[in-house]
Order: sequence, then C-alpha cells, then structure tokens
Amino acid sequence: MISISSIKNFAMMNLVINEAKLNQYAHLAKVNVAELPPEHQLAYSLAIHSLTSGQCNEPYERLLSDVLGVVNLEQKHGWDGVDCLENTQEVYEYKPSSNTLAPSATINDDSVAKIEKCEHLAVEGKKGWLILAGIDKDNFNFKVIYKFPLDIYTADRKHYLQSTIEKNKEKTKQTRITYGINVKKSITLCETLDVPYYVWQNKM
Repeated sequence: MISISSIKNFAMMNLVINEAKLNQYAHLAKVNVAELPPEHQLAYSLAIHSLTSGQCNEPYERLLSDVLGVVNLEQKHGWDGVDCLENTQEVYEYKPSSNTLAPSATINDDSVAKIEKCEHLAVEGKKGWLILAGIDKDNFNFKVIYKFPLDIYTADRKHYLQSTIEKNKEKTKQTRITYGINVKKSITLCETLDVPYYVWQNKM
C-alpha cells in the first residue's frame, strides 16, 4: 500500500479534478432495490451490478472522463478519452482498479504494435496519459487518481517484451506477454526520467 503523505518526491504534482462530478453514482450505493417499484428494479439492479462487478469498468471509465474534464470515447478507437474531438492534443488510457489505495493494472498481450502506437503520439505532437484510479466500491467513486505520462513505460515495455520473447523461444508453452503497471513502478520511472506525475486523493 502506498501512502501519499510518505512520498517525498518533487516530481509529484496535485491533480485537479471536477469533484462536483465525483459522486454522481453515490446515491446508488444506498438504494434498496427491493423497495423500488417493480418496473424500476431491473434497471437499478443492472446499474449496481455494473458498479460492483470486477469485470466491468465502463461506468468508472466514464466517471474518470467526467472528473478529468475530457471527452469519453464510447467506441474507444484505441483510447479511452481525449481532450477534445477536433485537433486532439492529449489522449488518455484509463486503468480503474479494485486495488483501492494502490491501483495497479496490466497491458494484456503487449506487442511492438501497441508500443509503437504510444511512441507515435510524440510524432503527431500529442501527449499520452495513463490514469491509475483506485475504485471505492462502497461509494461508487474513487479514493485516489494518479496521472502518469504514457511514454515513461516505453523503454521498460520494450525490454520486458524482448525478454519474454527470448524466454518463449525455449518453451513449448508460450508465456502470455502481460506488462504489469503499478504505482510504485510508475513513480520510480518518473523519478528516473525526471518528469512530473499528478495525484489526487479523496479526503472524505
């Protein structure tokens, strides 16, 4: 578990979010579905299930777009959010996590193509961000949100990819190439590269 107050790092910046948008799902945490009119019970049950499910992050990705003040991409097109639809300058990859205080994530089936997609952002004059957010499933919002530059992972992803490919050459059963991301690794990469990252913590 990472304690934000224990992070002594000049690269850490405060992440400003729209806190007025943070609790738009919170009322659902207090709903007793059995007390609702029968015609509304299914809709509420589905909404609550999507917010408590470990397999469905769509509601929390939409919430991240709202609190960050960016455009949520329903069809994704390779990214989860953008600063604007026309003349896009910033793109966002969201990783909401059930690990509430120390969110972590994976890039499944990582590949050269996926890494090059991120590298190409700089060529296009765009900035990529990876958002690690710890979900509070008691209140259907977030406990902590970290915003890291996407390019800090490039060299490490390349090294891990090549290392795994070489190991797989000696195996009959191939190891799935899954690149793990966590707060500690991300902070270390920012420190090494001397670039800032951003943090917001729910004080409630």
